[in-house]
Amino acid sequence: MWYSKQLRKVRRARKVAQAQQHQLLNLELEGLVAITLHSTTRTLTVPIERGAGVQVIDLLGQALRERRQVLKAEARQLRQDWQESETLRGRSPSRPDQSLTGEPTAS
Repeated sequence: MWYSKQLRKVRRARKVAQAQQHQLLNLELEGLVAITLHSTTRTLTVPIERGAGVQVIDLLGQALRERRQVLKAEARQLRQDWQESETLRGRSPSRPDQSLTGEPTAS
């Protein structure tokens, strides 16, 4: 049960990161004009030039790609741990959630 909960959380986080990547692409097409930073007590908005906006988008896009790769590896490890625990319990492990592997699920 714990593994499937964790897998759902990882899948949601990957979907959020993917949606953010799409939003970045849309922002790049429109062109950034300012960046807003938030802390717990302050907000700062900095106007930027188009060239700087492209660099920011590239940097954020790379960070999101890395985040998705880390989440994919985490999901893979969770599935492996689950299968090992099922094997140790003497059960035949069926795959808990295949939607994170990139393989189509049988419906």
